[in-house]
Amino acid sequence: MAIVQYTPDLQTPVTQFYNHVTANVPYCYPVKEEEFAVALHGVTTGKSDKDAGGIDAEAAFAATVNGGVQAFIHVGIGQMGKNREEDIGVIRFFGYERGMRRVGQALLEKGEDYLKTYDISRIYAFSQDCRYRFYHFGHSYLSDGLDQVQALLGFNGYRRCAGEVFLNWEDYTVTPMRSSLSVELSVEWEDGRGERPNCTVRAYQGDEQVGICESVCGGEFSSHPDAQDWLHTVWLGIEDAFQGQGLGRYLLQHELQEMKKIGYRHAAISTAWDNHRAFLFYSNCGYRTVDWTYGFVKNLSEAPAQKW
Repeated sequence: MAIVQYTPDLQTPVTQFYNHVTANVPYCYPVKEEEFAVALHGVTTGKSDKDAGGIDAEAAFAATVNGGVQAFIHVGIGQMGKNREEDIGVIRFFGYERGMRRVGQALLEKGEDYLKTYDISRIYAFSQDCRYRFYHFGHSYLSDGLDQVQALLGFNGYRRCAGEVFLNWEDYTVTPMRSSLSVELSVEWEDGRGERPNCTVRAYQGDEQVGICESVCGGEFSSHPDAQDWLHTVWLGIEDAFQGQGLGRYLLQHELQEMKKIGYRHAAISTAWDNHRAFLFYSNCGYRTVDWTYGFVKNLSEAPAQKW
């Protein structure tokens, strides 16, 4: 086994490895080498974007066995959430070939050793802030489809600190059920990265906006043709005084119907792992759970990794 720092001459085998290791992760469509190179721009150029909410001091490493990539890790230094003063270690992506546990262990240690040179106290893995655009849909963390990675992180002292459950509805059909409230709806379309436009539906009583539903094309995350048939609902919100009267269901169903008219076939939605109310609502609207994703954190002052 050899561990090497990423350079552009590794672009082809690393891209091939990424596509292979994420093949069973929902919404992870094969990515082209040019797209993957964009995600590694900070590694190859050394340019910082931490001040703009991104990460700095990026580095990537690959572990090769008999000339083939068996593991890959992309790390950097960032700042997350409301705390924009403390530097933290970030693992943007980490994957290893299932069954190659020792290779994965060695590469994880290599990434951690690099991050520790920056005098950090914590390392976050697969945070929403630092994910690859083409990895999964928005709001995702580390997927259950990479359970061998979840297991290795846990073995090395990482703990779950956040989560998002994803649900979908393939070949959906829907007939909106009107709310008991008297509201007017507006439908707004906006072009984005995808082949089909994104959609926002708003509910009004008079001049007051009382609800909103926003969905985007799967093409916002992937250029793959199959992603264009998916819509991902990224926000559904109802003002407190108007909840519990069927308005959320009406808004969501109306948006799904409007997007079906222009060619969308499948619908996806997600919510925080502990938002039981939303999870209950979506799972009774026609959606079915397809993935659980988790963010991980390791406090470097805690106990070291377990022994093999």
